[in-house]
Amino acid sequence: MALADKVSDAWIAFARTGDPNTPKLPQWPAFEAKDRATMVINNTSKVVNDPLREERLAMFQAMNLD
Repeated sequence: MALADKVSDAWIAFARTGDPNTPKLPQWPAFEAKDRATMVINNTSKVVNDPLREERLAMFQAMNLD
């Protein structure tokens, strides 16, 4: 199954229903700021909570937005 198929199916599902879940990906929970659940789409896709936390916090600190 091609990576592009996974991505396009998720976008189509989201556009149609507001829910990006498809059979080609693991269960994708709704985003909440507390957890920042993010789907990492790859050959083996998975949900990761706040995967770029350190980078995000450093950027906000550099921009004086913390």
